[in-house]
This record gives sequence, C-alpha cells and structure tokens, in this order.
Amino acid sequence: MINRPLRNRRLFSRLIFAGLLVVLNGCANPPPPAPPLSKYDPAGFESIRVDARKLEIIENWQMPMEPPFIEHTLMPDLSSMVVDWAKYALVPVGGSGEVVLDISQASVQVTNLPQGTALLDVFSDQQESKIRVDIVTKLMWIQPVGGKQGIVDVIASTTRTLSESKTPNERQIAVREVMIEAVNLLDIEARKQITNIAEIIRP
Repeated sequence: MINRPLRNRRLFSRLIFAGLLVVLNGCANPPPPAPPLSKYDPAGFESIRVDARKLEIIENWQMPMEPPFIEHTLMPDLSSMVVDWAKYALVPVGGSGEVVLDISQASVQVTNLPQGTALLDVFSDQQESKIRVDIVTKLMWIQPVGGKQGIVDVIASTTRTLSESKTPNERQIAVREVMIEAVNLLDIEARKQITNIAEIIRP
C-alpha cells in the first residue's frame, strides 16, 4: 500500500511533467506568420477614354508631418496611390486638349477614441482608435477644339475603428485596407462626376 505523502509527490511530479510538455509543444509550434499587406493594383481599374492629348497630375497636398496624420510614414503614401490610379483610369485618347487632376488632399489620420471606464468596459475589447482617409481632388478638362471645358470635384472619404486587441501588424494591414477602399470610392465617384462634363468621354 502506497502511503499518502508518496502518492501526492508522484501526482505532483506528473503535473509538472505535463506542464513541461505543454510549454515544449508551444515552443515547437511558433505562431502563424503575419498576413501580408493588402495588394494595391491600379492596373485593375477600367480606363476612362478622355478626349484630350495629355494628362497632367498636380500634387498640391502638403503632408502635415505630425499626429494624427500618418501618411508621411506610409509606403506608398496615399497621394502616390491616387497618382497611380489616375494614370490607369484617366486615359487621354484625343489629338488635342488636356485633362488635369489636382490633388488638394490625400490624408490618413489615426485618432484615439475615448475609453469607457465602467466595469464592463474595462473587461471588454473596446474600440481604441479610428482610421480616417480623405481624398479631395478637382478634375479639369480643356479642349481648345470647339472651345469645350469642364471642372468637377471628385471626393472620397472613409473610416474604420480598431479594437484595442489589434496587434501592430493588424493595425498596419487595416490602414492599408482603408486607403485602398478610399481609392476605390474615388474611382466610383470620378466615373459618376465625369458624366457631368459633356463630350469629355470618347467611345
């Protein structure tokens, strides 16, 4: 018959051994790799055939270079993404004239959200910050043949909140996704607004 102290020591040893197995198994299986950033492919945008000889893009947005603005820390930055979109979406096919895209704002902001202090809030995964992306442009068209011209505002904006449990990599991915979403909205808005300029589109 095994006495009680000896039995307890054996049980304790087994628990320690089981714990070591769990730790070693965790070390042998590293966490899954972080997912890659969302790919931005401006070549996927359908071209708008514009009655103009050339496209001019003016980047007038001056990055504030301080919080809550973060576009100066991103690669590519939002303004560059808008430029790439324009090069693929606004395609000059005419023999004369000019189409101009003036980018007056291409900002990415991350701001902190107020946190609840109630007991339930403390133990919940609260929304900690908000991403806001704003694109403000003007599309101008000058066609000397026939004295035709037009100008429209093309604006896109979108936001997303992030929970406090998000990892730095997940936050980076979310920022990129919101930027791509804003450019997609810009594309939709451009196609809508450009119909207000008579004869700018060629078949």
